[in-house]
Amino acid sequence: MVNLSRAVEPEETLTLTKSLMAGARKDFPDRPITLSLYDPQDAPILKARYRPGEGVHYQIAPGKSQGQTPATTSTSKPAGDPLTRGGVTERDQAFAAWAEMHGKSMLRYVEADLERHGRLWFGVTRDVKPEEVRPLTTSLLKGARKEFPKGELVATVFDPDGERIGRAHLERDGDVRWEQ
Repeated sequence: MVNLSRAVEPEETLTLTKSLMAGARKDFPDRPITLSLYDPQDAPILKARYRPGEGVHYQIAPGKSQGQTPATTSTSKPAGDPLTRGGVTERDQAFAAWAEMHGKSMLRYVEADLERHGRLWFGVTRDVKPEEVRPLTTSLLKGARKEFPKGELVATVFDPDGERIGRAHLERDGDVRWEQ
């Protein structure tokens, strides 16, 4: 469990989580690890779970005012079901369901905070070839644009082991800008 101070910017949370998980995985490579992050008021922000052979799964906590329970993770799904679906709001959850229907064979998990912050996180399966990552990401972002037409949308993509592949920004004009 980690309580973040006010000095940690929201956009630094995922980077910090990945760094902490990388250190823990290095020290304990064959053990399951769960890391929960909380804001300075003790409200849950994010949970990261590592399972050997499955990689890292990220779970966004809903806002306190939402009155919702956290999104489920793949550890509660039957073996062989690669997808985790979750979102902060009902609209985010609906988008995650859409993503599951359209990309289930390619996606390990989907987490969305599109309605409030324009953010999407997903992990790809081992079947996804490197040249397929950008088209898949573009498709998900353009699908999200139909439901969330305002503002910039950002997708962060992770490989099957939970390592970040890159981040894509869908600009208002429809162009996708990548950063590694």
